[in-house]
Amino acid sequence: MEQLSALDNLFLNMETGTTPMHVGSLAIYDTSTVPEGELTFKAVMKNLEARLHKAPMMRYRHVPVALGIDYPYWIADPDFDIEFHVRHIALPKPGDWRQLCIQFARLHARPLDMNRPPWEMYVIEGIDNVDGVPEGGMAIVLKAHHALVDGASGMQLMAALHDLTPARSITKYSEPWIVDRVPNQIELISRAGWNGMRRIAKRGSVMTRYARPLLGGLSRCLTKTSTCNLMKAPRTRFNGKVSPHRVFEAMSFDLKLVKMVKNSQPKVTINDVMMAVVSGGLRRYLKRKGELPDESLTAMVPVNIDPTRNDQKGATQGNHLSFMFPRIFTSEADPLERLRAINKANRAAKRTREDLGGQELMDAASLMPSTVTNLLMRSAVKYKLAGHIKPLFNTIITNVPGPQFPVYHTGAKLQKFFGAGLSYDTAGLFHVIFSYNGVITISITCCRKMMPDPEMYMDCLKQSWKELLAAIPQSHPQEERMATTEE
Repeated sequence: MEQLSALDNLFLNMETGTTPMHVGSLAIYDTSTVPEGELTFKAVMKNLEARLHKAPMMRYRHVPVALGIDYPYWIADPDFDIEFHVRHIALPKPGDWRQLCIQFARLHARPLDMNRPPWEMYVIEGIDNVDGVPEGGMAIVLKAHHALVDGASGMQLMAALHDLTPARSITKYSEPWIVDRVPNQIELISRAGWNGMRRIAKRGSVMTRYARPLLGGLSRCLTKTSTCNLMKAPRTRFNGKVSPHRVFEAMSFDLKLVKMVKNSQPKVTINDVMMAVVSGGLRRYLKRKGELPDESLTAMVPVNIDPTRNDQKGATQGNHLSFMFPRIFTSEADPLERLRAINKANRAAKRTREDLGGQELMDAASLMPSTVTNLLMRSAVKYKLAGHIKPLFNTIITNVPGPQFPVYHTGAKLQKFFGAGLSYDTAGLFHVIFSYNGVITISITCCRKMMPDPEMYMDCLKQSWKELLAAIPQSHPQEERMATTEE
């Protein structure tokens, strides 16, 4: 039994009927590499069951404490049933990319059952007409609550479910599963009393160590000259109350070309280049809508931190995150100047994050009693505060590096992989940047009311990429410079 952290508890509290707080992925496989010549759902299930011991989080469900007087707990579910979590569906003919995006968006919009381990997997057959995937392909959709996984633990899960060759290395797990007895509320309330005393002692320690630097950092963030852009975002169509409906889209880029753009500018990173593509795409999209603010949009960028420095040093699951809030310079028309400005802003945002400190922010979050956190979140939903407060930022952009070599699931080669984020009030647009086997992708999850035309946004991203490629120094061959990979 393991207690959730303050940040994990926050993700649980943010869950509403219109804002399910899970993240996900869409993996598309080439089944022609399967040694047996055919991939069946039964084989996928058998392979998954054999690997569950490598991903114990998949058996965890949360147990709340009465009246929210303490953070909930993860327990190894004594009633775990893998057949509830893994479902089998198929696309109708022709099984193309657009159908897959619509189906994925529908699945991603549905809340998870929080009385069971908070994840679901869908095996989708009938992938017959997707570029770059041979006919008869298969897709796997995975949804997991953000309280349970972050980007780093998601990659650990990916490693646990895949092989390096088509030949499967399944070893039957012979050790018995150790499950937890579901604790009763008397036990949990008793634990809450002990935890409360420990937190009182910790609050004194945290306030002694961090009060002055944290308050100083926050005051600097709120000044007009600060490099921290929290609460300085202009309001856009993506910063109101979200609907229960979602859209999903994605596009791919050749990683070599992205590196070529990176190398053309001093100190620029791959993340800077992809953020510049997103910035240019947002600028073009909002301009087409006649809604481009004069002021630059800002982003929230999650950053993984060392879990051994977390406020729950024994925690093995959940989130170990800090955050940056850089400008993305949608107000800049020139693509190269935009890239340089983003690089400078990201470096400044890293310094600001270090001034505030990822550990300090996590510790500060743990200072607030869970009952207060629960009350604040419920009040925000009840009184629809999203439409009345200034947005903290405009969009979320997260970069998750994946393996740069092919991997296989049940013998099928992973051909394409896309991440999916969450949409919630004041932040309806989520970008996931993911690299795998020489390809880097941008995938978006958004409220359908905010973005009813995701194909148009993909076109804006494509034009932003081409604009950036055309602007780099002319030392590279034209045919190489204009090459791109599209869905």
